[in-house]
Amino acid sequence: MGVLEIHNLRKSFNGTKVINDFSFDLTELTLNCLVGPNGAGKTTTMDLITGRQKPDSGRIVLRGDDITGLGEHEIAQRGIGRKFQVPAVFRDLSVRQNFEVAYSRQTNPFRNMAGRQPPGFAPRLAEVTDLTGLADRLGTEAGLLSHGETQWLEIGMVLMQDPAIMLLDEPVAGMTEAEIEKTVGILNRLKRTNTLIVVEHDMGFVRQIADVVTVMHMGSFLAQGSLREIEADARVREVYLGEPEV
Repeated sequence: MGVLEIHNLRKSFNGTKVINDFSFDLTELTLNCLVGPNGAGKTTTMDLITGRQKPDSGRIVLRGDDITGLGEHEIAQRGIGRKFQVPAVFRDLSVRQNFEVAYSRQTNPFRNMAGRQPPGFAPRLAEVTDLTGLADRLGTEAGLLSHGETQWLEIGMVLMQDPAIMLLDEPVAGMTEAEIEKTVGILNRLKRTNTLIVVEHDMGFVRQIADVVTVMHMGSFLAQGSLREIEADARVREVYLGEPEV
């Protein structure tokens, strides 16, 4: 039994099947890369897991708790955090203030910036800034960060919530080679203590971070295993014949 179980998930838009009987289990303390061509259903799967979209049928189970169809806020409270492909940071606030907002448990998180730090904030901030390398950027306005730093800030903001599972959507899109190398280091440290699903197209990046690779095709589960097993799978080779990414 995995920390996250997806059973026979289905989702259609305007009569078109986007997710078609998709199932898989996520093992705790692993980094699972979810791959497939454009239109395979990867981002929609992330939307369904986090409550951004509601499935037509099927079940999503987090540590034995059925979370199918719950709202985004309810699912986030149960421990699923998500980083989108386009970072959702507060560009007019400092890096530190972004972390404060992310850590806040109040209905209006901005209140914490004017008052006392909530319990546990300082040690959590130290851990997250050590991992992301943003300790010397805490006073910088988020809108002035580089693209890579902005991506690391959002990863850190998700971490401030101490999620049971982190979902990252194309975390190295648009990064320089140096930024990608640093992100590889961040994720390889992170997976020692966290469970992650990473949607990614860059198979060179996947090769450096993945414990498990899950392949989607036309909204369905195609294959799962180590990268070596995936690359040797005849079904994957057939589906991706002529696809340079595999």
